[in-house]
Amino acid sequence: MADKPYTKMSLIERSALTFESFLSRDFGNRFYQPEFLDGISARRLEVISRIGKGSSQAFIFATILAFFDLISGSSFTYGGLTLQITKDLTPIISLLTAGALLNTTFAFIDDQILFRILLKLGGHIKIQNFQLLLVDKMAHNLWGDAIVPRVFGPKSGRGQTMAVRLLSVVVLVISAAMYLYPPFMIARVFLDLISSDARWIAKAIASLAVVVAIWALLLGVIFMIKFKFFPADWHESTDQPTEEFIRRMQSEIARGDGPAASEA
Repeated sequence: MADKPYTKMSLIERSALTFESFLSRDFGNRFYQPEFLDGISARRLEVISRIGKGSSQAFIFATILAFFDLISGSSFTYGGLTLQITKDLTPIISLLTAGALLNTTFAFIDDQILFRILLKLGGHIKIQNFQLLLVDKMAHNLWGDAIVPRVFGPKSGRGQTMAVRLLSVVVLVISAAMYLYPPFMIARVFLDLISSDARWIAKAIASLAVVVAIWALLLGVIFMIKFKFFPADWHESTDQPTEEFIRRMQSEIARGDGPAASEA
């Protein structure tokens, strides 16, 4: 297996290849019908809404943890009851932060998979900016499409390419900082509680929050890594062997060292 040629790609790219295999089937035209395009546009807008909601919650909860000392000891009235804000709330807020971070990670991965599917839909019919065709259904991230250097049509110059690279670095740094901010606050709460005389239930909730945060971070890393994928033996959307696999089997049988020859 180590000597075989392979291609490195992320799990998101690999998922898009599975969808691409459906486009070559006899039902491939279904994916260009208004019903499907309306559906995938609506699903992506739902996912984008999940990203916005989850990331906002994670950021707000993490900020509350960061400045919890300023509100600790105060009280508020809700439904006729007077509730006091104490340190016992920090593990609960920490768990809410971790849950929001996990939901954001799930939603972001879903969004990237849908984005790759849209690219495959456009590439199959030789349209490079397929999202622009869906602007009446899903006007999302148009600035991102506009800023990408152009290869087809009037080509972009070096200035735009350098500007995009600089912007990419800035966005990457800011995005990483904002994504790691909630886990940092969750870890801080966990360390503070473990080293204190807090009740065991508070420590247990804080530990659960750390586990959930690790789950979110690990999931994000896994989907960023490019894994090795080897040439297929079977077509993904059918039960038929690939031409390369057939040739390889015929060659092994002719040499007398293939599976069929061994059984004979």
